[in-house]
Amino acid sequence: MKKIILLCTLIFAFASFSAQNYNQLNDIISKIEKRAKQNRNATDFQIQNKKFVLIQTFEDHDERHVVEFNGDNTVTLIELFDDKATKQTSSNIFTGDYVRKNNVISIRADKLEGKKIGMPLTYTLYLMNAKNIWYLKDLSNDTRWIENKNLGKKK
Repeated sequence: MKKIILLCTLIFAFASFSAQNYNQLNDIISKIEKRAKQNRNATDFQIQNKKFVLIQTFEDHDERHVVEFNGDNTVTLIELFDDKATKQTSSNIFTGDYVRKNNVISIRADKLEGKKIGMPLTYTLYLMNAKNIWYLKDLSNDTRWIENKNLGKKK
């Protein structure tokens, strides 16, 4: 009889603990979904004729990437490399096209300075907004491309 009561107590305790754990996980998932719904409102934001900038600093050089979305679904991607040792700047200008579905933007730059390249540059970006600052988040490496007009703003 004592074993049956002990077994029932353990089963009830485990079920209670599992329910609490599930509720906590459910709350966390609800918060994530709530945030995701806030980001879905970017479909009204027009990216035509907008520029976004990514700046990366390394030990030996700096990289600046500028992506410009044109009105005819074409894109221009400019890469600038600043060598810290020689103080020289080199650039690459890629052109291609983009496809936008809601907040996801896929870029395919298949021409380097007007010539077709064998393996195009591809980016998958997610359009986001934080405190009225629009930016693109690269889904492959979490880098942020900030809209050009926001670079001069102080936070």
